[in-house]
Amino acid sequence: MTDLLIQTAGALAVVVLLIAAAAWAYRKRAPGVSGFMRLIAYHPFGPRRGIAAVRVGREVLIVGVTNADLKLFRVIEAGKLDEGQGPAADISEKVRRLRKMKEDLDA
Repeated sequence: MTDLLIQTAGALAVVVLLIAAAAWAYRKRAPGVSGFMRLIAYHPFGPRRGIAAVRVGREVLIVGVTNADLKLFRVIEAGKLDEGQGPAADISEKVRRLRKMKEDLDA
């Protein structure tokens, strides 16, 4: 009886260790964590639909994602985003102007 209990506990310990090792290996190989491609942001628009910003090398790709297709919307140089130039700076400036207009209307 005791031998059977020890054997069962040993087998359970081996299975738990195998699961832990598989989880550790998966985290090390998880896509988008590091390397050439990295997911910067994702915004879902419903089930299996959304828009993603993916950094590939020195470029940021804005991609539309559906369950059947990927569509490239825009390619932005990563340096322009880091320096505050390009589309991100344009949007920021427009938001600043809209807020100022709203404040002027409220006053």
